[in-house]
Amino acid sequence: MKAKSAIFFFCSIFFLFIVPGETWCQKVEPTIENFKVQAMYRAAKLTWKAKADLKNGLTVQIMRADTFAEGPYKEVGTVNLSSGKTAYEYVDKSMGTEAKYYYKLIIKETEESFGPLPTRPYFSPPAT
Repeated sequence: MKAKSAIFFFCSIFFLFIVPGETWCQKVEPTIENFKVQAMYRAAKLTWKAKADLKNGLTVQIMRADTFAEGPYKEVGTVNLSSGKTAYEYVDKSMGTEAKYYYKLIIKETEESFGPLPTRPYFSPPAT
């Protein structure tokens, strides 16, 4: 119990004198959650949810790496987040040869990163 009190005291004093108005000792919720990638015919569908209480419009970079989770990654698109909107999707139709791809989402303004998530799109037409 003394340790928790000491940490709270330190945070209170630190932010009172060093960083007025900031509350860095609180847990920060991620901007994006439920990031998923679904394989499609020659494409991949990315879906995610954003916090409903976003104050500013943020830009999400859609990053893709061919073959390796470590990269290199290149931007294949962007999506602007809007205040009040929570569900987003992006369909990447720019795939080349049959391979495994890895996707990341990066918020440009905060540099938050989500992923990588792998997928392997279908390269045969769906059965009819």
